[in-house]
Amino acid sequence: MLTNELSKITRTTESVGFPDVVLIDNLNACNLRCSMCDHPNIKNYRKIQRMDWGLYTKIIDEIAIENPDARVWMIFFGEPFLCIDMPERIKYAKDKGLKHVLLNTNGVFMTPAKANAVIEAGLDEIHVGIDAFNHSTYDKIRVGGDYLQVVRNVLDYSGLLHELGHNGQKLFVQFVESESNEGEVDDFKQFWSSRGVGVKVRPKVSWGGLIDAENLQDNCQVVRKPCYWLMRTMNICADGLVAFCSCDVHCRVKCGDLNKQSIKEIWNGQSAEYRLMHKEHRFDELPEMCRGCKDWQSTYSDTVEVG
Repeated sequence: MLTNELSKITRTTESVGFPDVVLIDNLNACNLRCSMCDHPNIKNYRKIQRMDWGLYTKIIDEIAIENPDARVWMIFFGEPFLCIDMPERIKYAKDKGLKHVLLNTNGVFMTPAKANAVIEAGLDEIHVGIDAFNHSTYDKIRVGGDYLQVVRNVLDYSGLLHELGHNGQKLFVQFVESESNEGEVDDFKQFWSSRGVGVKVRPKVSWGGLIDAENLQDNCQVVRKPCYWLMRTMNICADGLVAFCSCDVHCRVKCGDLNKQSIKEIWNGQSAEYRLMHKEHRFDELPEMCRGCKDWQSTYSDTVEVG
């Protein structure tokens, strides 16, 4: 099981003035019901929708002015290949000068035609969550998915990158380690790295206490540190509301509304107050979701990257 490197205090760096990482919920729908995810309950908290184009361009325009080097994920809590105009959204961001535009997908609908569209739009990096080496393990974790189809789609995507001359784009498969799949990590890494595909192995998170994460310790057993993700990242929902953090997938704690405010205003307003509480270790003053959250530990994890 991946270890949490809680001694890496130097990694806690705050983005000053503007976030270094932005997650945008261009579409918050998903086709799977993964065991380590609480997406099936999203309707209890917020509407399933695609972000309005005008709101999306407003967000991209501000990032382009304030921090074009930011890592901009085009999905926060959904499946990008369900978003019918995702290639146009990627192209808009690239045309505006954003240098790091990324996707996170389960890969089921990543057919060659759809892959070609996002590649040609200028995507910089894509991560495909698989989380298993064996078909049976995949079926238990990625409920509703198609293991063989995903493997085929990733290999086809890799081939397209070479065929189209887009070898600068990064392609990763991702493995979220848990008790149910930890025995397959080495086989997973060997299989994909031998085929020229990058591999990322990450620890499980609880999404702010929504699911069990056996890798995380009780906060009373460790010396709590500021959450690395919270200090650097803004998470924007499809309706323009800004969620507390990357684990606040249902936007239970709202930090602002981009229909009425700018990213910079929110980042240096309510979000800044929460970051200060973390820096000053005033954890008991945080919203309830964050007060007892253990996911900060995974932000210091010894993430394995191959390729």
